[in-house]
Amino acid sequence: MTLEPLLNATPAVQFHVLTVVPAALIGGAMLLANKGTYIHRMGGRVWIALMMLTALSTFFIHEINMFHGFSPIHLLSLVVLVASVGVIRSARQRNFAKHKRIVKMLYFGGIGIAGLFTLLPGRIMHDVVFSSATAQPAQTAVPLSVQVAAGAPVWVWPLLLALVALGVSRMRDRDMPLWRLLLLPVILTGVSLTTTMSAQMTGSTLAAAIAGASAGLFAGLWSMRAVPVVMLPGNRVRVKGEFISLFAILGIFASRFAAGTLAAIAPEIIRMQGVTELFALLPVFCAALMAARALAQAGYNPLGAADERLTAEA
Repeated sequence: MTLEPLLNATPAVQFHVLTVVPAALIGGAMLLANKGTYIHRMGGRVWIALMMLTALSTFFIHEINMFHGFSPIHLLSLVVLVASVGVIRSARQRNFAKHKRIVKMLYFGGIGIAGLFTLLPGRIMHDVVFSSATAQPAQTAVPLSVQVAAGAPVWVWPLLLALVALGVSRMRDRDMPLWRLLLLPVILTGVSLTTTMSAQMTGSTLAAAIAGASAGLFAGLWSMRAVPVVMLPGNRVRVKGEFISLFAILGIFASRFAAGTLAAIAPEIIRMQGVTELFALLPVFCAALMAARALAQAGYNPLGAADERLTAEA
């Protein structure tokens, strides 16, 4: 690990790191601390200010230049700014359930998922974390992350934006027919299984896919064991907003995108023992997780209490 790449970076990058690191630490501490206290309120104001500064600073960073200096990463910055406004409004309206959901989405998405992308080869934080002070500078003229982003098909980025919008839409409470509740998990499960099976299947990858499906089903049902089922007239169900669907959808996209990228630029890595199995397990796990949670919301949860089903008036 060395700070030399960061010290040689542009002021915008340095400012971005100086805001996102304390935001990650303060946000993590606040998620674990008691809620509603004076420290929580003051820390929340500091944290949301840091998150907004972090998002705004990215518009001065043009490491990946795909469209007039901007890239799909800046779309995430817009989501962070909109979500930050949602955090403030929900707190002022004392809608604490919504406030909690948006904060978790903002923390794990805006810091967690975005942070993983900064560790891609060719990015400054990758050099900071994985390089040593005596390491020689890379000879590649264009960073690998830039090559990957520029080489991806154009349709990938609208698809990613649509998936993010779909995941965000599932963060609000809603009433819906049972078929619509189950439709998306069924599609994602089918796509994940079909993609996995269409690849060069071996005994180990099949075992990994089965393990991923089993773990996802169990995790999904277990996470919903205490959530009451609210059925409505007309074979409809009341569903509470949640952020897990967003991360599951992005997990499927990221695993498929990473597998395709490695197959194109580093096929020797994708064929390594354990790597192929990992990419067989991850998307199936995420799809099975969503499917199990949808089944539980529809009232089919063997791990839930039998008396949790409620009937609500239309």
